[in-house]
Amino acid sequence: MGFDVYGLNPQHNEDEPLQLTKLKSEFEKDGWMQYDEMTEKQKNLYFKLEDKVKEDNPGAYFRNNVWWWRPLWSFVCSVCDDFLTIDDCEKGCFNDGRRISKTKSIKIGKRLSEVLADGTVDKMDKQYSLEKAKADVTNKEMEEKADALKEEVKEKFGDVVPNDYPEEYRARWDEIQSSKDWASDYPFDKENIENFAKFCLQSGGFEIC
Repeated sequence: MGFDVYGLNPQHNEDEPLQLTKLKSEFEKDGWMQYDEMTEKQKNLYFKLEDKVKEDNPGAYFRNNVWWWRPLWSFVCSVCDDFLTIDDCEKGCFNDGRRISKTKSIKIGKRLSEVLADGTVDKMDKQYSLEKAKADVTNKEMEEKADALKEEVKEKFGDVVPNDYPEEYRARWDEIQSSKDWASDYPFDKENIENFAKFCLQSGGFEIC
């Protein structure tokens, strides 16, 4: 699951290279690139040129998977709570088409640029790194306990999946799994903030899908 964020009226900085246009005309059918019909050289060139177009025109499209988007959007809402509504923040956590206006988008971009410059993002990045390190230790211990329980069950009952464990062992399994620290799965990254700031400033407003 991912979050595809589309600029509603993106600023156009550079046209796509002629080589990319030719590749699309040759291999694009019904809106889909036929990668299996391309040579490795053609595919590599295509992705290289596509990346260049995105870099030159950052307001057109931004994407994060769910693990990256949640901490990004949470941070955006925390530093932009003077103009983003509760509804904006809540619906921005779902990819069902929430739209953010051009005015708000530019404000987000400017605010993110400010907190990038004043060190706020660096502090958050450090905090997330510390939380992740603690979570990694907790989760390693959890995995060791889970592996030990699996071996215990296997010795007594053979190859049984956790869902089919006898009640006593299933309860122990559930208790072990409940100790997982999810902080290790939600990364916070300064470069991701920088890229989203660029997108917001040039998107002309955006839609979260």
